Amino acid sequence: MASIKAKTKVEKVLLMLSIFGIVAMFVYVMLIWSKLPETIPRHFNFKGEPDGFGGKGFILVLPFVGLGLFILTTLLSQIPNAFNYPDDVTEEQKQRLYVHGRICLSWLQTQIIYFLLYGVWQTAQVALGKANGLGIYALPIFLFMVLGTIIYFAVRGKRL
Repeated sequence: MASIKAKTKVEKVLLMLSIFGIVAMFVYVMLIWSKLPETIPRHFNFKGEPDGFGGKGFILVLPFVGLGLFILTTLLSQIPNAFNYPDDVTEEQKQRLYVHGRICLSWLQTQIIYFLLYGVWQTAQVALGKANGLGIYALPIFLFMVLGTIIYFAVRGKRL
């Protein structure tokens, strides 16, 4: 696979949404930093209730995790041979599977970044006394979205 195909419109939109999500996390943290108490939630249980606390600097972990994930997945999507292809596919099929894999990775990247953005926002809300936790549905919804995306693209990839 010598050439790297140009990004699709979907990839471009998801890239912009991911960048916006990362910027939003950092801007939000900067805006609320002075209002945060010295101790904030740093972990939530499966019910979405805070069960671990730490210094307010912990709120920076999620934006940096999002930034690291963004950099890693963006770089990975530029390496066609980083994707796993069946042995019996043609070069044309590899190209289609590569674009398919990039789109899947873009969707997952965006979903995870927005879950982290929700985590930053909700952590601040709990720390400020405006909420009790993440909510009982946050984790199941996130897992349903991510697993649904993986299953969809796996089934679609088989058809390609």
